[in-house]
Amino acid sequence: MIPIDSAARQRRGAAWTGSFRTEPPTGKVCDDLDALRHREDGDSIVEETHMKQVVAEGIARRIRESAAAALLWAGVTALSCGPGLAHAEEIRIGGTGGGLATMQILGEAYASTQPGTEITVLPSLGSSGGIKAMLSGVIQIALTSRALTDTEVKAGAVQVAYARTPFVFATAATNTTTGLSLQELVDIYAGRSVDWPDGTRIRLVMRPIGDSDSDMIKAMSPAMDLALSGAETRKGMAFAVTDQDAADTLERIPGALGPSTLAQIRSENRALKALELDAVEPSPTTIADGSYPYYNTLFMVTRSETSPAVRQFMEFVRSPAGGEILTRTGHWVP
Repeated sequence: MIPIDSAARQRRGAAWTGSFRTEPPTGKVCDDLDALRHREDGDSIVEETHMKQVVAEGIARRIRESAAAALLWAGVTALSCGPGLAHAEEIRIGGTGGGLATMQILGEAYASTQPGTEITVLPSLGSSGGIKAMLSGVIQIALTSRALTDTEVKAGAVQVAYARTPFVFATAATNTTTGLSLQELVDIYAGRSVDWPDGTRIRLVMRPIGDSDSDMIKAMSPAMDLALSGAETRKGMAFAVTDQDAADTLERIPGALGPSTLAQIRSENRALKALELDAVEPSPTTIADGSYPYYNTLFMVTRSETSPAVRQFMEFVRSPAGGEILTRTGHWVP
């Protein structure tokens, strides 16, 4: 199994654009994030021992990078913990990687009309990590691609669905293939189909066992469940820890194929294409009319009592202006 290095995306950063300030955060924010991320490592979702170790090492490397350097990532973070900001209210946002770039765009639009509010979008914490960070007070809004658990609700978390985005299978934008059938995907994950029509080897980009993307693929059909379960134990597979790691790998490896979302591809300006599935294009329109049945519901998660600034920003996300941004970046707002 090949762990994927998230540093590549941080070094490039070209798809992340914005005007947020890049002053360094206080040590406490970095320390709190580092502690939460290390705690998240202990909640490994990978079942096989060797896979657990390799994925954990990838997460640990990401923690070390993000604790010091990734918070300075131009265009991804809106660091507002430096001196001279005592009169501005900061809203820190983090969680599932697929929602970060869109939230950055929303934050920029909101901050342009609210000079007294600073929006900080942190590097990927994952849905569970974002909820833990919110409950611990490190961030004010967690972004998730799953519903809350009973334990999280009892701990005081509340969620608001703000959009849906097509769950897609992505490959390089230069790939001449425009779509696959579900049966073709089953054959690819089962190892029975190994080449693209032009002869290029298909290289699957996997997500860890128990990851929401893996669960989504398995839920597509019993045959897909069986095929992916077999692929997860196959030697030499590339596993990506975060949404950004997965997109990096899909862009980098010739012939790569793996899960993503239309929102991530569009909002991060990725050099990827979302493949049609069973001759249906994944789009906000096709998930709205039900012809494309695979999508992620995205949530903002907070405590029941939030500041007026947080409430106002969340209202903006669900406003017509926010809805226009969401639609443009590959979301459907029910």
